[in-house]
Amino acid sequence: MNRSKILAVLVSGAALMMAPTAVFAAGFANTAHSGVATGMGGAATGNPNEPNMNYYNPSSMAFQDKIKVYAGLTLLAPGVKHQPARAGIGEVKTDDALFPPPNLSLAIPFAGNYAVGLGVTLPWGLAIDWPEDWYGRETFVGQSLQTVNVNPNFAYKIPGIDLALSVGGQFIFSSVTQKRAIVADSDTEFGVELGGNGFGVGGAASIMYKPVEDLTLGFSYRSRVKLNFDGVIHFDDPTGTAFENILIDQDISTDITMPDTFNLGIGWQVFDKLFVNLDVSYILWSTYDRVVVEFSEQSPQAVPGQDPRQPSQVSVSDWENSMTFRVGGEYEVIDNLHLRAGFAYDMSPVPEETAGPSLPDNDRTVVAVGAGYKFGDFRLDAGYQLVMVAEREIDRGTPVDGTYQMSAHVVSLNVGYGF
Repeated sequence: MNRSKILAVLVSGAALMMAPTAVFAAGFANTAHSGVATGMGGAATGNPNEPNMNYYNPSSMAFQDKIKVYAGLTLLAPGVKHQPARAGIGEVKTDDALFPPPNLSLAIPFAGNYAVGLGVTLPWGLAIDWPEDWYGRETFVGQSLQTVNVNPNFAYKIPGIDLALSVGGQFIFSSVTQKRAIVADSDTEFGVELGGNGFGVGGAASIMYKPVEDLTLGFSYRSRVKLNFDGVIHFDDPTGTAFENILIDQDISTDITMPDTFNLGIGWQVFDKLFVNLDVSYILWSTYDRVVVEFSEQSPQAVPGQDPRQPSQVSVSDWENSMTFRVGGEYEVIDNLHLRAGFAYDMSPVPEETAGPSLPDNDRTVVAVGAGYKFGDFRLDAGYQLVMVAEREIDRGTPVDGTYQMSAHVVSLNVGYGF
């Protein structure tokens, strides 16, 4: 492999630093933050009894009469299978993995019509890892993207009517790592690892309205958040090879804008024991259009009299805005024991032109079941989702062409107090 090709591989790898990872809502969103909502297919915006109020609809805090705490974790088990287009190569699977992102919601009502709250969730990210020796390792081996959203909220219920409003902030802390390989020739191969940390600030708002006793209308909005990342690119030691002056460990920086999200929900208490919720979500994934990576060190091909740093590198994604439709129900079979079920259809924002092994995304169908039990002021909730992603065929003349099939198991477990 000649010098110019090695350099091209280097910079294309860095431009992939912020490529998304395989997760459980279309794109790289994680929306499973409650045993109740998970068991109802994610339908929660119009549910006045959803215990993770700070995430799904903070306005509902103003309808409460005492302090409520809700905490737990969601177990995510993803998997991707790839049937290569190349003849003579068998099916490849991602490594088995289990991820346990936690969640927390604290709601404190006061003075009759007011409430403050705090939510902590991991709303974007997760990970995917292909075998270290798979044939597509020059394109991608593995990645982990994590975000922690610290979300304070303030809610107010207008006196005399069942209408509440909320405003809040989003303080998002993020980290990312990515691995790939550079295969110089049959005897020379280098591992490449990218890593960085980022931070960004955004806003949030919501509404909850009960026009009649058994009907609830909900709306929530979370603003886009620009995360500014500083990181490093590291190569397995190239000392003593022809590439030691090209594969240079150095600082890199980039940014990514998490999308605006809009959620509209309708909840209906059909009769005393049955509640049904319908949600529609719209996510402005068009904010994820490209990634620009800046380098700190001198380029091996610097031109005298010009900026000696490696030029910025651009990775185009061109994602599209997408919608999700969710419906869920809850039935109290005996006192304090609730059974739940739900369904969702999640449209993918990833166009054919930019899908790849880091996220071979496609439209998703979700089926869900769950249960919950209350005893005194405590409650326990569990929810399960099976996420089935339509096959994605990539045929662009790339080394990783073929058919990709994603699926995931999602289990949410929560405990609450004050209910």
